[in-house]
Amino acid sequence: MKNLERLPCAMLDAVKLSANLTALRRISHQLSSEAQQKQGTIDEVLDRLKPDVVLSEANRKNCAEILKHYRFPTKVLQEVNKAAVLVPLCMHKGELGLLYTLRSSKLNTNRGQVSFPGGIQDEADKSLEETALRETWEELNISKDTVDIWVSGNPIVRTNVSVLPVLGYVGEVDPDTLKINPDEVEEAFFISLRNICDPANFRYTQFRNNYIVPTYLGGKHRIWGLTAGITHIVMKALVPEMYKHELTYLQPIGKL
Repeated sequence: MKNLERLPCAMLDAVKLSANLTALRRISHQLSSEAQQKQGTIDEVLDRLKPDVVLSEANRKNCAEILKHYRFPTKVLQEVNKAAVLVPLCMHKGELGLLYTLRSSKLNTNRGQVSFPGGIQDEADKSLEETALRETWEELNISKDTVDIWVSGNPIVRTNVSVLPVLGYVGEVDPDTLKINPDEVEEAFFISLRNICDPANFRYTQFRNNYIVPTYLGGKHRIWGLTAGITHIVMKALVPEMYKHELTYLQPIGKL
């Protein structure tokens, strides 16, 4: 420093400028490396979520195997109503994602809540898969002939109903042009697999009885409750390498 102080002002300024430029180059190089690493991660995610990868026969078989073995912790009840929902895997604007509905405010139960198309099994339904397809047609006007059913999961038992999730691919969908049934559905909307996998869009709610349910942001409406639970298990099976969300139980402060 003493030697620098003896230099002429112009030369001293030049030395300081050179040092600043060196520091800026170092920071720029570091930021560039971090940006490249981040971009590499983004590119890897996008590659693994490409339709030809997710919709491949190998991934389909793997997904079916995982989903069939995934069981939600539930209480066994003797008599409950049986219901089914279709989890519609679809394409929209070049991306794969899931199709959701916002239940009509005209309904008596769960009005205004986000859900998958589905409902209670009718006596005329030969199976719960048929229930899911019938309800999808009634709510969204999506014909069963356009639904490629991949697999049915295990029933999820709630207070008075057992819900069977049915995963099916419905092809290209534009939620804004679907002929929805206004008596049952307020609107339909799409969330890409990329957004569902994004950690920034993931939350969870922990209840006093130790029950934990995920919550998803990143779409037109917040996904929570049973629909979020079904989304979680389907994503665990559909894209296990990309979907890293975990439900972590937090010990209450009073019990620490």
